[in-house]
Amino acid sequence: MAVPLLIAMATVVNCAYAKEMSIDVTLKNLYADRDFDDATNPPVGSWSQGIIARAKGEHELTQDLALTFTGSVQYAQRLSNDKHLNDMILPFDPVTKEQASNYNKIAGSIGAKYKQHQLSWGEQWVDTPLATTDYSRQLITIYQGLLYSGQLNEQLKLDVGYLDKYSPRNEEEFRKLSVNKKESDGLTYIDLKHKAFDRKLQTQIFVSELEDLYNQYSIGLDYKNSIDQFRLNTKFRYYYTEETGDELLGYIDNQYFGLMQEFGYGPNTIGLGLQKIQGESNFPMLDGAVPVLSYVNWTQGTFNKANELSYHFTFNHDASWLVPGLNLLARYVDGQNYAINGQKGYDESEFDFIANYRITEGKLKGLGFQWLNLNYKNDIQGDYTENRFFTTYSFKF
Repeated sequence: MAVPLLIAMATVVNCAYAKEMSIDVTLKNLYADRDFDDATNPPVGSWSQGIIARAKGEHELTQDLALTFTGSVQYAQRLSNDKHLNDMILPFDPVTKEQASNYNKIAGSIGAKYKQHQLSWGEQWVDTPLATTDYSRQLITIYQGLLYSGQLNEQLKLDVGYLDKYSPRNEEEFRKLSVNKKESDGLTYIDLKHKAFDRKLQTQIFVSELEDLYNQYSIGLDYKNSIDQFRLNTKFRYYYTEETGDELLGYIDNQYFGLMQEFGYGPNTIGLGLQKIQGESNFPMLDGAVPVLSYVNWTQGTFNKANELSYHFTFNHDASWLVPGLNLLARYVDGQNYAINGQKGYDESEFDFIANYRITEGKLKGLGFQWLNLNYKNDIQGDYTENRFFTTYSFKF
């Protein structure tokens, strides 16, 4: 904790002298309850209040060169009784079977900015195909490392990063990145994003090495267009993952194919998609339930198992005509024929309903509510129904 704490303290001092500074604050109240269909598994969940504050500042040295600073503080307090069960929301001690009553994250970064190029060291809130920042949880997973980010021209953006530690969403301290409890000394990556055809087509190429564990490469395509009153949005994703030769995770030779086509007209958008995990191993993910948000349709069930073919259906309705700021989403995923220990033939499914409401104007602007109802089923034990209720309030100063 010493490094991020010292950086955060330096950030606070330097931000006081920054000519340009902004602070984003989000208050987040989360009630979550997961009820398993199997009577032998007790329900898990909690009620907590969190706050996330992040400051960004610049101190101009010349017309083109500036020092940059960031600092963040995250804190969550449990409001419910301790069920002595791990719900992956607050820290949990597996020895004492106690859930923490509160926890926090403190971090910061320092760097330099020259025109459209920036170099920073310390906390990193990254969004890559492998390491992501998930804003849908109580506190947020953050990373520590060195990052270069440059806008090479109007169409092309380049990120080159080295991340050596992270603080998962339900932990306080920074630790080494890990997969299936096997640690890596660091993640090195190159992330290229290109926009073409009046920004209708966005292409992302990602090359990475998670040291001692595996190399991962991906390509993503997003194409948006409209024909008269119809909206079209096509998403394509491809991943290739291979172990580095150390085989700390065993043999990995995994490919991911994802395609989602969305059709929009008026307030309604319908999505149809396919997702295929090719290979004898599951699609690997970072420990701490770090999501792969660049999937064509990421859901709680992940649908990332070996040999799995899944069909995706989504329906989104913008209900602003009824209540300004109200949006409704229903989605269904049917996963088929995935493998466990080389044996195929297992199925799983998930149905979600999400209602989002955010006040967009007036004195209460920034206040939002979300209800997620999730129903997950599979061929082995683990069927459950989950409800999450978020109340958030965001503001800047």
